Amino acid sequence: MENLFVASICLILGLILRRTGRLPEGADRVLAGVVIQVSAPAVAFLAARTMPLTPEVLLPGSMAWIVFAGAYGFFALAAKLFGFSRGTFACLLLSAGLCNTIFIGLPMIEAFFGSQYSYIAFLCDNPGTSIVLALPGVLLAAHFSGRSSVRGGGAHVWMSIRRVLGFPPFIGMISGLALRQVEMPLWLLPGLAHIGSTLVPLALLSVGMGIRLRLPAGSLKPLALGLGFKLVLAPALMWLFAAQVLGNTGVVAQITIFEAAMPPMVLGAILATDYGLDPELAALLVGIGTPLSFATLPLWRLALNFL
Repeated sequence: MENLFVASICLILGLILRRTGRLPEGADRVLAGVVIQVSAPAVAFLAARTMPLTPEVLLPGSMAWIVFAGAYGFFALAAKLFGFSRGTFACLLLSAGLCNTIFIGLPMIEAFFGSQYSYIAFLCDNPGTSIVLALPGVLLAAHFSGRSSVRGGGAHVWMSIRRVLGFPPFIGMISGLALRQVEMPLWLLPGLAHIGSTLVPLALLSVGMGIRLRLPAGSLKPLALGLGFKLVLAPALMWLFAAQVLGNTGVVAQITIFEAAMPPMVLGAILATDYGLDPELAALLVGIGTPLSFATLPLWRLALNFL
């Protein structure tokens, strides 16, 4: 309950700070940079040192691929039924087809399950969400924006892969795995834990400060479909795969399903915006989906108790 209070109050404070203008323009991006460069690598390093190395950890890594594939089928059908443009379809796929596994997912795991399971967020993100965004995400963005070419597409993919490999939380996780058996100085791990404790408040302050809520005409239907898939159908799809196909209802499977219920991915929305793929819808999916998830996530946590 304490962690949920911190998460909620930080999101609300972020909204208030943006509305009152008490911090300079772009402060949300600065906070996000601190989280990515400082807080998250410390948490990833500690999580990787203690995470169990069992076949069960493969499930979180597959989550993003399963959800993205389901999103492609769902939004392709919706685009055909409702006549959405190519840009709207691609925007829905890149934003609502990917999960906010770190900025929202990590604090929510800590709030609802405990910090000992934080490693699952990184397993969902590093081999999953980040790679999906870097490979099929970039290729589809280039294709639907009309910017695709063999040479240009290859350059975009290579650049994205380099960003994933140089992503500080990814480096932190790989370092933690490599140094699992190495004895650390007594002061180092507690010190990293203190640094990592800044992740939840800073991440949610950043998200709250970045939320924009404007509803242009004609955006209600794709917005409702996008959020309906992301907040309801995506975790249901992951539940079907984990519980019904694999017969896995353990805590790792439950948290993986919970991660699939996270709101639309901020970086996916940024990619859609950068390629001119319905940028207003991309902003709405993140801006409305993030606070709305604070109502849907407790319901999913309650539902998971009955698995």
